[in-house]
Amino acid sequence: MGIHLVCWRCGATLRKIPLPLTRLAQCPACSSDLHVCRLCRFYDLKVAGYCTHDTADPARDVDVANFCQHFRATPDAYTPPDKSKHTQAAAQFQALFASAAPATDTFPAADLTDAKSKFDALFKNK
Repeated sequence: MGIHLVCWRCGATLRKIPLPLTRLAQCPACSSDLHVCRLCRFYDLKVAGYCTHDTADPARDVDVANFCQHFRATPDAYTPPDKSKHTQAAAQFQALFASAAPATDTFPAADLTDAKSKFDALFKNK
């Protein structure tokens, strides 16, 4: 049983992609390149050039396929987005309008007849 890789961008499973990953391999879900620095075990944002391998050249673009011979895919490349701020904002929004009267889809019949009579008066042929 080998490692279980997931796409670095969307988190989709890469079980059907043959290993080792070729330079032209793409994610079946989002079509992102897979032979990229962001899917490599040597990728680290805390390091200058983003690569911890001691002989690798720094990449110009860590999201685009490259020819790096030191590439080693890692199952830990995908980080799900932090939704806590979104959840907190949505809760505050709901609390803001919780005391408001609920909207109704129906109007009183008197309002409709009054609106219809005003409409007819406005477009009445003379």
